[in-house]
Amino acid sequence: MKRTLHNWFLIASVDILAFNAANILAFMIRFVFRLPPYNFNAFLRLFPFETLSLIMLFFFYGLYDRPASKTSRELISAVVTAIIVNTFFAAMASFMIVNIGFPRSVFAISAGLQMIIFVGWRLLYRSISLRSSPHVHVLVVGPQKEWPELTIRAGKYLPRIQVHFVRPEDDLPPGLIPRIGAVVLGSVEQDTKSRYFIECMRYNVPCLWRPDTYDLLVAGSELTSLGETPMFSLASIRARHGSTAVKRLADIMISFFGLIGISPFLLLIALGIVIDSGRPVLYWQERVTAGGRQFMLVKFRTMVPDAEKTTGPILSTADDPRVTRFGKFLRATHFDELPQLWNILRGDMSLVGPRPERPAFVDQHRRDIDFYELRHLTTPGLTGLAQVAGSYSSTPEEKAAYDLAYAKSWSWLKDLSILVRTIIQIPFNRKDK
Repeated sequence: MKRTLHNWFLIASVDILAFNAANILAFMIRFVFRLPPYNFNAFLRLFPFETLSLIMLFFFYGLYDRPASKTSRELISAVVTAIIVNTFFAAMASFMIVNIGFPRSVFAISAGLQMIIFVGWRLLYRSISLRSSPHVHVLVVGPQKEWPELTIRAGKYLPRIQVHFVRPEDDLPPGLIPRIGAVVLGSVEQDTKSRYFIECMRYNVPCLWRPDTYDLLVAGSELTSLGETPMFSLASIRARHGSTAVKRLADIMISFFGLIGISPFLLLIALGIVIDSGRPVLYWQERVTAGGRQFMLVKFRTMVPDAEKTTGPILSTADDPRVTRFGKFLRATHFDELPQLWNILRGDMSLVGPRPERPAFVDQHRRDIDFYELRHLTTPGLTGLAQVAGSYSSTPEEKAAYDLAYAKSWSWLKDLSILVRTIIQIPFNRKDK
């Protein structure tokens, strides 16, 4: 416990030094490597608020957890999101202090410097910690045929592991759980799952399992009571208390000003498509939005004209010969999705939500996935949790699970986190074309 507290204090101290070094450097850049006393005194007045806010946000985003608790991509996302939120809080605090003399441009410069400094040092710290840390014992419970897949999953959660295998029908070895760093469950019966849940909770050991339909539906339920009887209240998917209206207003403002701001860039892309493969520039495709209503999604054309004339609706592959040369660039950068700001402005889509699917695939998934229809209670988005947390190889069931989890736990901070992760995420493959 003392060692953990010491490590936390050491990391937090480095964070404070890095944060304020970025602020001071931002001042020097803004004032051409001078520190005017009046303006710098304004920084000193804001110092306690900014620093405390940063530490709290880093704690909130799990940046003081074990280094192995996040992948490199998740770490970068958490750092960038926390810095953006903290910059907003700091700007608000500066407006509340009269005659503070803090130039607003310093916030933007400092935020950029913080992202570079914090991402660099946090990735370095994670790398050193993982190399010097001992192997973690992981207990894998499931049928023997699932052991290879479960081992891969455990390795993604903890990079340095020593795996121990147990079949679901085997008795739990006495005294094993306290010596285990994590438990990964495969296909096990409910009573076996409950048995491991209890043991893991007793010894504060992380337990990971793939959620089934029941797990997804009851996630986020609140404990209430009827008389003296404890009861669970099922969490609703639909946003309440005006959240839907506010989110729609944000979508309208961002899409409207976004389309105006990037219009010259959109014209350049259109010109590139015409030069590479001729017209048309845009491609319209039928998709399904909230309530099962169909709409025409627009994007820049990345395939040869009439690509599905003979094949009908089929999913694109990684090396699809129908994709044009310029189309490969648009797909790699996701620039082909930019015209969907028009769909967001019209109300067919939102910035964040489940990706809208084509009617043919919706009909198929409705038959194969029990809870698939629930995703249509939420407005689809330009990006979503399935796109940043999953991968190109995620199955429709896994993507639908992410979509349902997002709908049941929506928040502004979650939307911001997804947007940040979308921007900084390296595009390994296409999402859903």
